[in-house]
Amino acid sequence: MIFLFGRRGNVLKKLNDAMDYIEAHLEDEFLLEKISEHINVSDYHFRKIFFALTNM
Repeated sequence: MIFLFGRRGNVLKKLNDAMDYIEAHLEDEFLLEKISEHINVSDYHFRKIFFALTNM
């Protein structure tokens, strides 16, 4: 799954950026589209990577 964002470090950075965004917007409406837009990936790729790396 790591190949979806290119280099391995890039995957972890994007996941960290997504987690930071989620933490900063806990009181806002949770929209997958906003998170994936924030880290510049499609909703599909974000879901695949997030669930693969977090085991959710």
